[in-house]
Amino acid sequence: MNIGKIYPIHLNKETAYITGVIVGDGHVSNSCKSKSDQSRDYKIAIEVVDYLFLKEFENLVKSIIRTKSTVKERIDKRGSRKKLYYFQFRNKSLHYFLSNKMKIPAGNKCSSVIVPKRIFDSLELQKYFLAGLFDTDGGIRGKSIGFTSASNSLIAGTSQILRNLKIKHKVECWLNKKYNKQYYGIRIYKRDSDSFLKYLPLRNKEKLEKAFRHVGVPEWSNGIVSLMVKTKN
Repeated sequence: MNIGKIYPIHLNKETAYITGVIVGDGHVSNSCKSKSDQSRDYKIAIEVVDYLFLKEFENLVKSIIRTKSTVKERIDKRGSRKKLYYFQFRNKSLHYFLSNKMKIPAGNKCSSVIVPKRIFDSLELQKYFLAGLFDTDGGIRGKSIGFTSASNSLIAGTSQILRNLKIKHKVECWLNKKYNKQYYGIRIYKRDSDSFLKYLPLRNKEKLEKAFRHVGVPEWSNGIVSLMVKTKN
């Protein structure tokens, strides 16, 4: 693909899911290529602990744009020494789609990111965006599941999607005394957690299995966890 030309990327369920993933745990560069080359760096990156999920995300991205980049491994040197996996690539068209059309802040986005307004165009887009967000930034919250963010606007938009999908939940906020910073969260009511997990097109099998065990959902209709359980048995 010619990096100098922007090819149209349309908002659909696949790109809504990718948007949710990038909002959750991704990064859209706001940098230049180098000190000597001040042209825009169109890097997009995501780093997670779930290798299989990131490989599936890589395949999804490659169904939309052309890139030779692949998932790579690194060791977290901040103390845990655990393996982390990252996928970074450069593509002007997808960078433009995410930063200009979806309005994902380039650079540091933790406190300013929101649910893109265009996601609210349809329930299907909301469902796929929310799936991407949970697959990366969602997880266990108390006895149930939910979301945590430094962005009040992101939590407010996520809460609106959940209301539109008729999934009952609680919105919370608290002060992190260590960093003296306000955080915001959503806790899905446990009785609604099964509806949430069954209804959304989740792709992160490792996280889904943990959520399945945590909330004790007896039956599955999305096919992912039930397939995993049969395989393990």
